[in-house]
Amino acid sequence: MQQLQRGFAVVTGASQGLGECMALELAARGFGIIAVARNRDGLDRVAEACGTLNGGRTRVIVADLADEAATHQAAEAVLSLGLPLEALVNNAGYAVWGRFPEQALDAHRSMLQVNMLAPVILTHRLLPALRQQPRSYLLNVGSMAGYAAVSTLAGYSGSKAFVRLWSRGLRQDLRGTGTTVTCVCPGTVLTGFTARAGMQALDQLAKKFGSTPQAVARSAVKAMLAGRPEVVPGVLDSLTARLMKLLPEALTEQVASSIYVKHLPRS
Repeated sequence: MQQLQRGFAVVTGASQGLGECMALELAARGFGIIAVARNRDGLDRVAEACGTLNGGRTRVIVADLADEAATHQAAEAVLSLGLPLEALVNNAGYAVWGRFPEQALDAHRSMLQVNMLAPVILTHRLLPALRQQPRSYLLNVGSMAGYAAVSTLAGYSGSKAFVRLWSRGLRQDLRGTGTTVTCVCPGTVLTGFTARAGMQALDQLAKKFGSTPQAVARSAVKAMLAGRPEVVPGVLDSLTARLMKLLPEALTEQVASSIYVKHLPRS
């Protein structure tokens, strides 16, 4: 699968799960990898695996994107490497599960910082470097949760709706510049997502209908390189997303919310 050597791709949340698979998929396609995450051990493991695919063209940056100052520092660290940037994958993100007033304000703030502000900061800071290439790519990870307001995931679904619409607006802003913007909106991905969000009650449902991170990464990178504006990986999820756009909002909100409320642990 190795292709002609390309520039470097910055991948956030790259120490595990979907971010790890994104990094491996890009490395296999000839991209150098700049892996960004909190977990140094995980980053080193992923960098080593990517290095076997792209000739050792890997770098790691340890950063907690829940901290705004650390996000700016991560951008500075990327730029200080002086490497040709061809892609930025804003993958890092997570959910806070539960009824909004019952979750701490700091928990909401940290999630919104990672899911929304970190991609905005990194994109704004790294765009000038990306645009030095004849062709470059932005890949933002949204979610099918961004297609409907969801009870118990109000902040998360709202943040992913932002990612989707921001991506589409940004795509228009960059039209004709050589930099394309793609938003991937997967359904359930079989990673550590549910564990971090405390959503283990939904694990059985996830195993039944979820997609592997490898499959989602392949679809996402393929769409990015093709310059597509938006992609929902998987036939079933793609059909569901189309149906959600056609149905009345009140109905999709009720159906989507009922799934999560039903599995919410009773206090």
